[in-house]
Amino acid sequence: MKMSRYSGLCGGVILSVFGGAGCGGSPSDVLPTPEPIELPCRPSQAAPYADGIPYLGVHGDAGNSDIIRCKTGSAFTPVWHALEGLGLTQPNTFSPDGSVTYATTTHPQKDGCRLHAVDTVTGQVRWCKSFAPSIGRSSVEVDSAGMLYFTVDASVVSLNASGQPRWTTSFESAVGGADAPWGMHFTPQGQVATVTSSGTVHLLSREDGTRLDSLNIQEVYGFVAPEAGVAVDISALFPTSIQENIKTVWGNYDKVEDGPAFANFLGQGDFVDNTLAIASNGDIYVIGGGPEQGKGALVQLRMSGSTEAPKLQRGWYAITHKGSATSPSISPGDRYVMISDGAAAENQTKSGIIDARVKVMDIPACDANTDADPDEDICAVAYEQKLERGAAPGSPAIDADGVVYFYEFGLSWGWSETDRDVVAFDASGVKWSHPLSEDRDWTSVVTVTDNHIIGTATRVQPSDEQLGAVVFPQTSDDALIVLDRMSGEEIFSAPVPDDSAATVTVAPDGALYVGMYGLISVLTLDEKPTLGLLRFSPTAR
Repeated sequence: MKMSRYSGLCGGVILSVFGGAGCGGSPSDVLPTPEPIELPCRPSQAAPYADGIPYLGVHGDAGNSDIIRCKTGSAFTPVWHALEGLGLTQPNTFSPDGSVTYATTTHPQKDGCRLHAVDTVTGQVRWCKSFAPSIGRSSVEVDSAGMLYFTVDASVVSLNASGQPRWTTSFESAVGGADAPWGMHFTPQGQVATVTSSGTVHLLSREDGTRLDSLNIQEVYGFVAPEAGVAVDISALFPTSIQENIKTVWGNYDKVEDGPAFANFLGQGDFVDNTLAIASNGDIYVIGGGPEQGKGALVQLRMSGSTEAPKLQRGWYAITHKGSATSPSISPGDRYVMISDGAAAENQTKSGIIDARVKVMDIPACDANTDADPDEDICAVAYEQKLERGAAPGSPAIDADGVVYFYEFGLSWGWSETDRDVVAFDASGVKWSHPLSEDRDWTSVVTVTDNHIIGTATRVQPSDEQLGAVVFPQTSDDALIVLDRMSGEEIFSAPVPDDSAATVTVAPDGALYVGMYGLISVLTLDEKPTLGLLRFSPTAR
């Protein structure tokens, strides 16, 4: 097994990162550990979310902005490592009082726990529940009453704070098969909103799961699903050591969709394969199929009606390049909505740079039809940036002023030390672009606070083995990393066992949580993934 860089726990505090000798060492053997401090991060949140909780669900909030409205620390110390051996595809979330964090994970055993309630002080698991592997596509969202909501298989599920069932609502497609939802968010009116693989948006009652309204995008807009992607498990083509890593994380699975999701990463041809975004007025944005197979679309759905009887209605749409790389992201205040496109199966397995872009639309201009496209049904791109390494693996962040923060990433590892890794741009162009030190690549979705950009970064030693454009790493080294928001300058880093695909989350007490998915660690020839959830507390510099 890959050795954790945290070799010992003493009183719940990890010492080895800072040179500690472990629990049995004498005081002279142990370097002083920085004293954790509390640096509150309690932004105002609208109902039905709990007020004062900074991180609400996948991409930070219902609009997927990845913006956390508080200042965060400039130095951190690791406190505990929970859920070791289990991978987190989506970010952890918090109870209304911040005492519990909820995480969905992988598990190699068929009936193993994949939903966990973890004590934020001790890192101990309070309770866990067994659900199907598809729960890993969903964060747990928590309302102000402490009730839990998430998606799994073809259902939205609600539990109480003790993990006991409240209700389950399941979906079928027009042809009668299971229709899997892609995560969920709460609307400002208090409903649960989700979108399924077929492109159907559903509004459900939080109280009992009753379906209040639905709209099928394919039918209403006349759109078609993307071309089918890779329909086989390509992990069978990987080197033997990597196949063993996959089994360590996911186990032996009967169906591709229950496994490591490499086929989903390469595109399965679902009409939708990303989480919807919800504006503060209740309007919903979905990225998926478009007017023809070579094109996708960002679709706006207007919300009207009452809380008890909401109504979804057709809005405008924006054309995207083939393949939906990211969920839509709405800026705080609802001025802009952003996507990144260009993801398609052949683009992940063949060499060469594809036409992938981060695109920003001006919502008020498109609503009033004063954007660049005279067709009132179509929203024109207001400004954009072309990606240099291929389609984005995670949604960028966008702030209220329309500044976008994105990262470049590719599995060929053929980038120069001076190539940009993290970029900030707006309508005027690139504000700054930053190459990370030590030849590292940014590997997680970005979290943007009032003063920092936070995520994980990885330095890879490439091997001589590859599959298409994917070069398998020989070894990798991973770190939690903090950048200055205004300049991109690196101000802090600390080693972590594995890379994170999901967002680094911010807790009400200012702690950072790193959920490790370990995609790069799994694909590394000479290492074994450690995985799990890490808590880092802020310290005085």
